[in-house]
Parts: sequence; C-alpha cells; structure tokens
Amino acid sequence: MKRFAFLLFTVALLAGCQTASIKPDPSVLRVGVSPNSQPMIFKQGEQMVGIEADFAQQLGKALNRRVVFVEVPWKKQIDYLEQNKTDIIMSNMSVTGPRSIRVNFSTPYLQSGLSTLFRRDSCDPSSLIGSSIMNQNKRVGFVKGTTGEYFAIKRFTRAKLTGFAKTSEAVQALKNNKIDMFIQDAPVVWWLSAVNERDLIAFPEVLNVEPLAWGVAKHNMMLLDEVNEQLAKWEKDGTSAKILQNWLPMFTK
Repeated sequence: MKRFAFLLFTVALLAGCQTASIKPDPSVLRVGVSPNSQPMIFKQGEQMVGIEADFAQQLGKALNRRVVFVEVPWKKQIDYLEQNKTDIIMSNMSVTGPRSIRVNFSTPYLQSGLSTLFRRDSCDPSSLIGSSIMNQNKRVGFVKGTTGEYFAIKRFTRAKLTGFAKTSEAVQALKNNKIDMFIQDAPVVWWLSAVNERDLIAFPEVLNVEPLAWGVAKHNMMLLDEVNEQLAKWEKDGTSAKILQNWLPMFTK
C-alpha cells in the first residue's frame, strides 16, 4: 500500500512539473501564464481561458505553432523567459521601466490601468476618485509584487498598507472588513465586482494609465517582430477589439 501511494505521489509530481520542463521547439509556442487574473488569464477546470488565452491561440494559429501554456508563479515569469523555459509572457503584464530592462515588450494590446474595489457600505457611490479620497487614510490592500503595490506605496502614504499573496485573499479581507479598498488591474477589479455584485463595487474609471503588453526575451527579436506584425493585423481587421469586447464589454479603444 505504501509503495502504491509512493507511485501515485511520483506520478502526480511529474505531472505537476511537466509544463515547466518543456524544451524549446520551433513548432511549439510556450506561453508563460500565471492563471489567477480573471478575466485576463485563468482556469476553468483544466482549460486555460480569458483574454490572454484567446490571444495566445490566435498567435499560435498565425505563426503555425502549437500553443502550450506553462504555468509560472508571477514573480518568476521573467526568470523563466530569460532561462528559455518559455517563449513569451502573456499574463496581464503591465509595461514598466524596470521590466523593460530585462524583456522586450510587444506593442501594447490594451491601454489599461489600476482601479479599486470597495465594499458597498464604505464608498462614495458617485465615483472612483471620491471613494478613493474617502478611504485614502484607511486600510489599503494589494497583491505583493504588482504595480498595485507600487502605486499604493507611492500614493497612499498615510494609509495602513497590507500586501496579499493572492487576489482571492485580498477580496476576502475586503468582505470581512479587514481592509477598506483593494487596488488591482482594472479588468480584474471589474470582473471581481461582477462576481461579488451584492457586496462589492467598482467604477469604470481608472487611477492611472498602464499599457498591457507581452514580454519576449531580449535574444528573441524574430519572435518580437512576428508578434508585433500580428498585433498590427489584428488591430486593422478587428480581431483584437473582438477578443477584448467579448471579455470586457465596457472596453473602448
């Protein structure tokens, strides 16, 4: 019995590591994802879905390469790319100066930004700015290692700041009155407000402007050119707008 359990453990371990050990193959497009950002990239059962998943499948089809999603912890996304464990990061990544030093970003596919989630009983129902001002000296939550953390540190200097490992933990803290507002990428905030409509509220505005793009390794200029070529085509023929509007009906270019 112990031997059987050990074999099951070994099989499970190997299955869990499979996506992280895919070798480079010109016929395969290894897409690095951290599937915990609805509606950008997440899992429904065993299937990868969301805006990034749809774009990845379109890209694979255009480049005649089979798409393989490689699940990577968010803080290791660029490490995996540099170590040639993935070919491209398509995981709700904002373009920032420090990140641009390590990766080449594609043409942005969406001008997004940060927004904030509030409890319905502790916000100004008229606007995002009013609600943010109301809570600027209170308890502000964010996910560690994201642009939401950097924004909170810079802008909410008099608030009590709390970092969470996962978005779900922050949302639960907000519901339980442990924090007063949660800063995250706007598409994620909008999705969360729809899922938790009875208790939480978000607004269509954003606190800043953050372009979202895909990261390609510095040594892979050919792939970067191919990706940008496809983005230009999709912009022209409406493919990008169709994907974005499917998941973000409020999206306007």
